Amino acid sequence: MPVEHTSELTVRAATLADAPAVRSLINEVDLVDTGDAGYSVEEVEGDLRRAADLARDSWLAYDGDRLVAYAVLWPASTGVRFDVDHYVLRDALPAGIHLLDLLTERAAEITAGADLHLALTPDSVLAVHALPARGWRNVRRHHVLTRTLSVEPPPALPEGVGIRAVTSPADEEIAYRLVQETFAGHFGFEPTPYDEWRKRMDADHRDWSLTWIASRDGVDVGVLVGHNDREATGWVQNLGTVAAARGSGIATLLLRTAFTAFSLRGRRAIGLGVDTENVHNALRFYTGLGFELQFAADTWRLVVA
Repeated sequence: MPVEHTSELTVRAATLADAPAVRSLINEVDLVDTGDAGYSVEEVEGDLRRAADLARDSWLAYDGDRLVAYAVLWPASTGVRFDVDHYVLRDALPAGIHLLDLLTERAAEITAGADLHLALTPDSVLAVHALPARGWRNVRRHHVLTRTLSVEPPPALPEGVGIRAVTSPADEEIAYRLVQETFAGHFGFEPTPYDEWRKRMDADHRDWSLTWIASRDGVDVGVLVGHNDREATGWVQNLGTVAAARGSGIATLLLRTAFTAFSLRGRRAIGLGVDTENVHNALRFYTGLGFELQFAADTWRLVVA
């Protein structure tokens, strides 16, 4: 997109070279909104790579030389669903609103009826002062949980249960299939073709040794997808077990395997997000394993007319 000047603002598209500056902005916003500032340059680079057309689907807003707002639009499925990432400093709300308008206009260009989803903390400046007036609706709340890690021994596996790290293309496809099966029906989950899923994983520079598959009596029944991009905290992106294996301890064994792996890599904590309306009592499950609430995040939705 061309450089745009609006009163005091200069707006342009992001490039991978902007990742350090974007990371600083994200951490400045997160420190106020969540109390945490652990986003890494590698995570930002992965976020930027997820854009279908970075030159048209990302925006940086500058007040003079100061980066004050950032937004990016990601395709979340092969249909009309898009995820939005948006950060703005509290003293630069007009810049954040301007980027909201730009990304909404861009989504309308891409497809009719674009369905936008944006996650923000409840007291985010955008959530409080901008989204409702522009037709966005708060549709769901998630909690981000963290657990402190120390020296974490590997779990003892019951007879007939195995856990293996993903080490082959065949296992990558099995992990994909398990994610698609175990998250079907979850709020916000969009079925994704394998090629698109791999593209997203590769954008994050996926370390496949942090993805594990659990089997029981020779049948693959669970998966945990983790990543290690954050500065001090390991992250669980997906954890799921097939219906026939729920309640059997498979999810606990996968998590304890991740505890060990991340602690050996020097991570001081592990984190994940959980839907507060999850029908499988996920919040109770995680708190029972020592996870504690770090902050809440609301999903806001706008269907572009």
